[in-house]
Amino acid sequence: MNLLRSSLPSRCLPRRLLLLKLVWTVSVAVSAAAEPQAPAAEAELFFEQAIRPVLVSKCIQCHGEAKQEGGLRLDSLAAVLQGGDSGPAIEAHHPDSSLLIEALKYESYEMPPSGPLSARTIAQFETWIAGGAVWPEADRTLRPESGLISDEDRQWWAFQPLVKPQPPQVQSPQWVRNPIDGFVLARLEQAQMRPAPPADRSQLVRRLYFDLLGVPPSPQDIQRFAADNRPDAWERLIEQLLDDPRYGEHWGRHWLDVVRYSESDGWNQDAYRPEIWRYRDYVVEAFNSDKPYPEFVRQQLAGDELAEDDPEARIAAGFLRLGIYEYNQRDARGLWNDILNEMTDVVADVFLGVSMACARCHDHKFDPLPQRDYYQLRAFFEPLLWRDDVDGATAQQRREHDQQLALWEAATADIRRQIEQLVAPYNTRKWASTVDKFPLDIQACFHTPAEQRDSWQQQMAYLVSRQFLEEGGGPLKSLRPEDRKQLDRLEAELSAWDELKPLPLPQIMTVGNHTRRLTPTTLPSDDQHIVDPGFLSVLSDCPLPTYQLVAAPALSPDRSPPDRSPPDRSPPVNGAVDSGTRLVSTARPASGAPTARRLQLAQWISHPDNPLTTRVIVNRIWQQHFGQGLVATSNDFGRLGSPPSHPELLDWLTVTFIEQGWSFKKLHKQILMSATWQQSAQHPQAAQYELRDPQDQLLWRSRVRRLQAEQIRDAMLQASGELQTTLGGPSVDEDQPRRGLYVKNFRNNQDTFLHTFDMANGLKSVAVRDTTTTPMQALLLFNGNYALQRAEQMQRRILQAVGPDPVRVVQLACLSTWGREPTAEELAASLEYLLPDQPLNAQRVTDFCHLLLNSNEFLYVN
Repeated sequence: MNLLRSSLPSRCLPRRLLLLKLVWTVSVAVSAAAEPQAPAAEAELFFEQAIRPVLVSKCIQCHGEAKQEGGLRLDSLAAVLQGGDSGPAIEAHHPDSSLLIEALKYESYEMPPSGPLSARTIAQFETWIAGGAVWPEADRTLRPESGLISDEDRQWWAFQPLVKPQPPQVQSPQWVRNPIDGFVLARLEQAQMRPAPPADRSQLVRRLYFDLLGVPPSPQDIQRFAADNRPDAWERLIEQLLDDPRYGEHWGRHWLDVVRYSESDGWNQDAYRPEIWRYRDYVVEAFNSDKPYPEFVRQQLAGDELAEDDPEARIAAGFLRLGIYEYNQRDARGLWNDILNEMTDVVADVFLGVSMACARCHDHKFDPLPQRDYYQLRAFFEPLLWRDDVDGATAQQRREHDQQLALWEAATADIRRQIEQLVAPYNTRKWASTVDKFPLDIQACFHTPAEQRDSWQQQMAYLVSRQFLEEGGGPLKSLRPEDRKQLDRLEAELSAWDELKPLPLPQIMTVGNHTRRLTPTTLPSDDQHIVDPGFLSVLSDCPLPTYQLVAAPALSPDRSPPDRSPPDRSPPVNGAVDSGTRLVSTARPASGAPTARRLQLAQWISHPDNPLTTRVIVNRIWQQHFGQGLVATSNDFGRLGSPPSHPELLDWLTVTFIEQGWSFKKLHKQILMSATWQQSAQHPQAAQYELRDPQDQLLWRSRVRRLQAEQIRDAMLQASGELQTTLGGPSVDEDQPRRGLYVKNFRNNQDTFLHTFDMANGLKSVAVRDTTTTPMQALLLFNGNYALQRAEQMQRRILQAVGPDPVRVVQLACLSTWGREPTAEELAASLEYLLPDQPLNAQRVTDFCHLLLNSNEFLYVN
């Protein structure tokens, strides 16, 4: 309240308490159902994915059971806490006081002696210690080391075949509107509990708009629904919103969190990726068009292998380009290894809901995932190449473009030849300088002729080529003044022919396959042990079909530019003839391509008999509607995760989803038509029920949820009348009034407002966003320019709409922010605040709007 008070101008002091009482009333109303805390399993999963693999690969050799240098063991929590000759290795919750962190940073001891770990890995160790140094073995049963999978392993609920259960009989069938309610009510009756009463219409319509569109209803939307007395008005509204293009924007954002979408490279330079927005728009359109989920999966995992003349599929394969890339990493071997590992981890998290990262260095300690399974999955990606030379055009568009381009090339041949001759020496020197910075074995890959490279050599050559352009400002940064002058003259001559030159084809970030000899995938502990592509061993007895590997289609070989390689046979590069030097790939898949490995994987993942895939996505949809999945750990259906609260309901929804053609919109409608979803957040017996079911797992009321970062920003813009509804296209700077989905999303340097309210940062798959309450959030809302500017614009819009009538001002302001008209008490308090004197003061209206934008009823959904 003090912070709120400080945000008001001094002239408001005598009467502000009335309005503070109003805001406080809202605060009490929303506190009845707190959001659940993140499960402890998240900390255990972080240890398994980020900490244990490093201990196993970098530390145990010198600090394990067989050997303890300095008296230190690092193979158990007790040993780490006990430490060695220098004392405890860590101090839980205090990374700055932990000797282990000093050693990893090479500040005292130097561990590991082979060379310092990456800044990212050290930061992960600091996070682990700050979180209490959670070590799962302390309270969980470890699997035997044999790696064998037992019958008990196969009996785990997530691996069971899908069977559609019958909805149970209940004692109060009058509450049941569809089978969802039957499953929920049966559990409640078993616990001797009853559901909450239904929410009122104003709460429901606001909840529905945020649930499906991510923005609040306008006052006109609210009034239109209130006046609709048809018995099927609710169903009609659901169908109307599912057909609204804003639906795809909102639900696409959830998917982008899960696949760790960002528009920058990541750790170091955080360079912007100007074309990746096309993948974002693909996701939005996939939801709007209700693309069946198996097709959605196949296009993202293997769009380039599905069809040659399908730009949408090639853009969808941009999913495999979302990982982190370090622009100045000379350890190309390690970088590509990290890229493939992270790709393997994310595919397992996103589509299968299993934590494969825990099996990277050893057999999974809790789930039946042997290390071999990890590398069988990774082997599907062994031929993969990042492609920067593929456009997003159809074959017909390409032919038309090339016909016009040929005319321009003929007219400008002499000018372009002069430019190429001018820049060639600079390119040659830059190639030599770039390549020389890499280890000798990587240089050897680069100098191997492209037609002789195996897949790994091609991948290494690609990473070297990227740095030709990205480090040191490019080859033309060191142009001599006289050459710069000549180049400017030639480019001016070239620009005179711009009217003849066709517009460039849309550029995309996508992938392809190496078409010649493949480097085998091997186990890290035995590089002679070759691992072929394969599926999860624990599902080996599931009735899934075996797909025959087929030849991969060509990825537009005619689109590869002419070779302009320097004398050392480096990858071809376009000369800086019009828009600067541009890197292209040397891969030219042809009819003799090896195999469509990723398509085989995509077919297996998306098959209706796969017991994991559809359960995982249905649980994700449920999670977004209710605030928590039927399985609370949406990315982990293993033993480190949470068991389903309603396993029969999950399976019923999953099989029904398949039967209805994998339609997300039909699944949404089923959920939204249920009495379960339409419950109020207030329950007359809440105090008793919270003691019996503190996490609300039995679904006896609706959860009160704070709006997500983009929803808060978009709702402010809509209340102020500034929100632009343009669909798709390149991302914009944060000061533009487009939806938060379209604000440039950097991994490190994020939008201040969105980041403060827990927007996902794209560094890892985020199944459930954090929901924090911090002083910085309050300061941004109370005193930040963004909220103050929206309040001022909101005041202008309201006064323009209703004039100086104070009653109508209050009504429209409450409708625009709370989704309802004020009560009599709220109206009286608001009027007393607004009218200390006549006439109505615009600044006081701005302050009133500002307070409403800070109220809990605006920031939360009941």
